[in-house]
Parts: sequence; structure tokens; C-alpha cells
Amino acid sequence: MSVKEKEFFGPLTLHQKTENPSIFKSEEFVEVSCLLCDEVFTLPEHEKQLLTHLFMTHRLVIADVNQIADLKEYLRYWGFRFKDQSLPYFCTTMLLDNKPDGTKSKNEEYYLLSDVLPEDKELRTNLQQTRLEKLLQRHQFEREDKSYVRECLFCRNISTTTRTNYLNHLYEKHNFHIAKPDNLIFIDELVDMIAAKLENLQCIFCEGNFKDRTILKEHMRKKGHKRINPENKEYDKYFLVNYIGDKQTKQNYKPQRKYNNVKKSVEFDNDSNADSDPEWSEWTEEHGPLITCLLCDHTETEYDKILAHLKLQHEFSFLKATEGMGFYHKVKIVNYIRRQIHLKQCLACETKFDDSKNLEKHIKEMKHWVLSKEKWDQPEYYFPTYEDDLFLCFIQDDDESWWSSDEHEVDKRNSMSDNISKEMAMAVLND
Repeated sequence: MSVKEKEFFGPLTLHQKTENPSIFKSEEFVEVSCLLCDEVFTLPEHEKQLLTHLFMTHRLVIADVNQIADLKEYLRYWGFRFKDQSLPYFCTTMLLDNKPDGTKSKNEEYYLLSDVLPEDKELRTNLQQTRLEKLLQRHQFEREDKSYVRECLFCRNISTTTRTNYLNHLYEKHNFHIAKPDNLIFIDELVDMIAAKLENLQCIFCEGNFKDRTILKEHMRKKGHKRINPENKEYDKYFLVNYIGDKQTKQNYKPQRKYNNVKKSVEFDNDSNADSDPEWSEWTEEHGPLITCLLCDHTETEYDKILAHLKLQHEFSFLKATEGMGFYHKVKIVNYIRRQIHLKQCLACETKFDDSKNLEKHIKEMKHWVLSKEKWDQPEYYFPTYEDDLFLCFIQDDDESWWSSDEHEVDKRNSMSDNISKEMAMAVLND
């Protein structure tokens, strides 16, 4: 069936099953006013409604909302500042050919508020610093509190001293190691989450469900699943390092495998000792971030290997298809292909399929690789279909110029269109 109308969907991620939760979101309900009008919203319950209101009513987009440590204070600050100056003074102006409701209209102005603006970056940093100071106070309390009472997750032992001793017991007696206590925060909530999963007969690592506790216990022992899954973003809020603003610090940080007071060392070997721990270097991606194929779920850690996979498995040469094109045209093509594949829709004839394999087979057999510029050269494809699409980071211009040919269309300060620099483009696309 040929699809005439476009389908719309929210932000997507390639390597996660669910939406990436923000470690900064508070469970406490607070009321906030819109930056530009008197409408009131309750956070965090109505955060999406607030952001939708800003876009639909005021054409304002706030970049990286999930990374703002205190959204209430952030909105209050900018609400005050916007009383002094208009949106274009602080925001990057984007020219698109659509109104917020999707109606076609030439050169419609939208505004992006991001940390590209030094004032915004300083505000975000200060909010994060304030948040970190509060977290460190909580962290200190959890380390020094000696009145922690909790029954063990795996036996009837009851800890009545500190949280560190409780975690040491889990490690020494049951070979279950969450992380070094000094690296954790909100330990009570973390243990509650793990206990709930065990109570629901769910594996802590793979999250598979089992019929009874005996089968679950045997599964976790044999598979080496007596540990939490580092790929599960639910656990991010319990590691103090994730609240540090410096991304380089995060990348270089590796949680220690041993406790300070644990003398024994256990090496992980699935065959010889199924009850042992893996090396905790697995908390960082051992082989680097993954690049996903444009047409299937295959991943590689190197860009050249992904291009080779496209040619070998799908008979599609991305380099040939985009030869002679500028940086932004290539970005649009990648985002167009991602969107079509997500919708299970042919790149050329727009026939829709119920199964991704049938779509892949159709494209290969019919050789529907010819990409019509009329379809992909649309303003919405400036923006990534997937928020964590690493493929976009390897795109380069074929020539020495970062600029498109229609420079005369840009006549305003802070305007972003085809003519914006590659550096600005990567700042907007950057996760």
C-alpha cells in the first residue's frame, strides 16, 4: 500500500528498548509557569505537555531537557530573562517550511534554546553543581549512617549496621556485587528495586521471567547473572559518577571491582565457575560505541565495516549514493532512510510492509536504492530520526567547503539552515 500521508512519532533510540530516563528527574510534584505566558504545568507529570506547549504555541525548543539538573529553576530563570529581550536575542533561529501543526509554509521561524549560548551553558552548569552538592550530602549520610536495618536479598541475615556492611555481605556470602559502596547513591531505593525484581521471579541481569525461585536461582548462577545489567539505564541514577558534568570524566571512570576490605579475588570463568563475578570493566563498553546499519539491526564499532556490510549484505553503497553531495544533504539522506526503515516503508516506491525482513528483501530484489531528492530533501530531515545515531558522526563533505550554494537565503543573525557551519550542526545533533 502506498502511503501518501506522513506518520509522526517521538524521539527514538537505536540501542535501547525504552526511553532513556533522566537521572535528574525528581519525583516531587512542583508547579511551574510557561516561560512566555501564564499557563501553569505540574512537573514531572506534565513535562511533555509543557514542552509540547512551548513548541506549538511559542515555537520554542529546549535542547537536552533530560540533562537539566533542575528544570523548575531553569524555566524560572529564562522566564525572567525573556521579559528583557525577545527569543531571537538568546536563541538560535531555525527556518523551516512547516507550521507547528504540519501545514506547509515557507521560512517559518522556530527557536532553539541550548548551551551553545554561553549564558545557558553557565546556568546549566550552576544548576548541576547545586544538585551535586545536595547529592554529596545524601552520599555522606549513607556512608556514615549506622542504623541501617535490612534483611538480605538471598538469606535470612539481617544487617543492623551500615549500608556498606550490607553490600559487603551480599558480595562475600552470595557473590552478588552491585558496585563499590563509595560509588553508589540512593542505596535504599536501589536495593528495593532489586528486591522487587527477585520477588517477581525476574532475573536481575537479563530480566527474563521464571516459574519459581529455584529455577531463577539456578539460571542466575549458571549464566553468571548475579549482577545488575550495565546497559540498563534504570540504574544510572544510583551511580554518583553519572551526575558529574564532565563527559570525559565519565568515560575514564571505571567502577572498582573490589571493596577496600575484601581480600579475596575471584576471576570470572563461565565454564569453570558459574557462580563467580565477571570483570567489572564490562561497566564500560569494551569495544567502543556501536554504529547501526541503515537497513537492518546489524552493528559494528567501525564506520568502514558498516559501509562494507551495506555493500555486501544489502548491495547498497552509501558513498556512491551520496557522491558529490554536501554534509547536510548526507545528513538528510541518513535521517530519511532511518525514518522509512522504522516505518517499514520502501525507500523508493513507499510500499509498506508488516515485517522488516520482507521490506529488506523487497528493496534488495527490486533494487529500490534510487533515492528521490523530492522525498529526502525536506527540512524535517535536518533532525536525527534516532537520538543516538552514531552513523551521523562519521559523515563528511566531499569537498573543502562546509557551506551550501544558496548563501543569499541567510540574512539574520543566529539563523540556522542549510548554510550553517558543520560545527553548529554537530552541536545541535550531539547527544
